[in-house]
Amino acid sequence: MVIDIVGCISIARSFWGMEEYPDASAALGVAVLLIGRLCGGFVANNMYYKFYSRWRITPDILNGTSAERIVRGAILMVAIYPLTVYQFSVSRIAEYLETFPTSRKIASSSAKVIDNSVEWLTITFEDMFDSITWAIRGMLDFLELLFIGTPWPVMALILLLLSWKMAGWRIVAFTAISLSYLGFFGFWDKAMSTMALVGSSVFICLLIGAPLGILAAKKPRFSTILNPILDIMQTMPSFVYLIPAIAFFSVGKPPAVLATVVFAMPPMIRLTALGIQQVSPSVIEAMLAFGASPRQILFKAQLPLAMPSIMAGINQSIMMSLSMVVVAALIGAGGLGYDVLSSLQHLDAGKGLLAGLAIVLCAMILDRIIRGRVESAKH
Repeated sequence: MVIDIVGCISIARSFWGMEEYPDASAALGVAVLLIGRLCGGFVANNMYYKFYSRWRITPDILNGTSAERIVRGAILMVAIYPLTVYQFSVSRIAEYLETFPTSRKIASSSAKVIDNSVEWLTITFEDMFDSITWAIRGMLDFLELLFIGTPWPVMALILLLLSWKMAGWRIVAFTAISLSYLGFFGFWDKAMSTMALVGSSVFICLLIGAPLGILAAKKPRFSTILNPILDIMQTMPSFVYLIPAIAFFSVGKPPAVLATVVFAMPPMIRLTALGIQQVSPSVIEAMLAFGASPRQILFKAQLPLAMPSIMAGINQSIMMSLSMVVVAALIGAGGLGYDVLSSLQHLDAGKGLLAGLAIVLCAMILDRIIRGRVESAKH
């Protein structure tokens, strides 16, 4: 189709656009069309031969021409060919084809409605937003006290023991090297602060995402409604999450946690639902035959068997939370993200790369620990 359109454009330019395209040639357009048709015929011949071979083996495959397909192809050609050839052939196209017919008032009025809605929500639910901020701040203070208030040798020993218990000696060696890097380059406190922010975000993702994933696995209608919302959460640019976070919760670490939660929660929900859906129906039938209740089936069969997938969801939430630390630093999250942001503002390449590597090592430590747990759960 593309070769045909190029040939038609070359022919059309030789008739209608000679002033703007003096090099256009009808002969060249005809040659392009002929070459395109010959190549297309050769490919189509091989495709039809393979289709014919499959049809001889499986007679159920539809054969012959289809009036519906012919009509569908004709409609596509009529819709695509004339406007495309016209667009690239004439020197000046019609104004209504050059720009989409719209009005600036549509966007400005819609934005004003959104602004008014956000303002109304901020005033109406101020107490609720303050309560959420207070709860998240309390969780962050506790985790920062745990990570930063604990003497660094004790915290390093705890992380090494956790690595050994979850993943083995190789990960212990990697964790020791990574923690040494954080300490020697002066990133220890900021790394622990980042860990506290990530821990709060992942805890909220698990607290909300796991029940939603279970519900999505058991209720197809709910899953149908939830999937577009998750698509929006995953594809929306991360900076956009900061707008409602600042509007409802001001600046600081609590809104940074909430923006991170919105960005990092979809994998938790999707992988939880996927893990439960992949549980063998024979297991559920066997439990039903022995009189198990739906709650027993969920907690004694589906969740344990889905645990590797759930752990993978937690792992992905951790990785996506760490990818948000630099963006969250824009609204006062601090930690390693602030060093990267400051280096970017002052064009301090060395400091920025060192801080970025510190974030990468934090992510790799958590990834290796969680991955080791997933592997041990499989075996």
